[in-house]
Amino acid sequence: MDNFGIMLKSYGPDLQYAQRFLQSFLAYATEPIPLFVVVPDQDVPAFTEVFASHATVLSESLWADQLVDYPIHGNNPGYINQEIIKLAFAEGGYLRNYLCADSEAVFIRLFSSRDFMDPSGVPYSFITEDHELHADPVYFDAYWTAREQFLVQIREFLELPATPIATCHNMAVFSSEQVLNLKKYLSDRGLNWAGALEISPYEFGWYNFWVEKDQGAARKIREPIMLMLHQPHQHLEYSLKGITENDLARGYVAVLINSGFAQDHGVIDFQEPISNTLSRYISYRILFGAAFERMFVRAPRVRSLLGKGRRTSSS
Repeated sequence: MDNFGIMLKSYGPDLQYAQRFLQSFLAYATEPIPLFVVVPDQDVPAFTEVFASHATVLSESLWADQLVDYPIHGNNPGYINQEIIKLAFAEGGYLRNYLCADSEAVFIRLFSSRDFMDPSGVPYSFITEDHELHADPVYFDAYWTAREQFLVQIREFLELPATPIATCHNMAVFSSEQVLNLKKYLSDRGLNWAGALEISPYEFGWYNFWVEKDQGAARKIREPIMLMLHQPHQHLEYSLKGITENDLARGYVAVLINSGFAQDHGVIDFQEPISNTLSRYISYRILFGAAFERMFVRAPRVRSLLGKGRRTSSS
């Protein structure tokens, strides 16, 4: 069993994302890193053709006895099952530690296992309290309150203080040993993975809070090194600032544009021209209106001329 590898959970509609993920993985990995791809049974042939000799493609049916066919907290079975598989993957004995990768992730600089593991071979906990999202009115109104309540429920179940809440949204490194310990803890209380997600549908919260409970101050904590753009306005903000992947690479290993909104526009490239980003998120009517206001209303010299014209015509 390798000490570190990557587990990519994907499915047919995300094949283009997965192809892009693979290209960036091959371009920037500086050492041989095992890659496993888990997809629904019907998607195995297509993913096997794409990933060929670069990865091991596994079928979801390997965990069929743990998957659900009903929604949980408004999330469809497919969404819940990908959460279950990220946890249950530890049971297969494939890797001691594994990065749970999302298809929309793109690596943007050279990386190795040392980015994800400390020198002693213990995975880092990439966690944050998300103060910037708490302060973001768009994210706060849409997601914050419900997410916070669900995460507090995990902490209460694990007998942890309600705060501070520090976890991640994606791209966590799981220790298989810790996942199996969490499974035993849940089993002793009559729960399987699906039962845990019925309490709170956040698999990374379950894992990170369990490690907090088990390891306490001994955890190896790092700030996230994978940037997640959750909402369209966040992507737009980066684009307006002229931030490129080269800029991001000074602080991050990978960038993800949330496919929850991105799929409405096809596969989005962070490096696309700003005109593409603007036209995707802002209507032409708003763009032309804003341009007109800046040019003819807010510009002092033009405003002065318009004022003179009004005075002349009224005299």
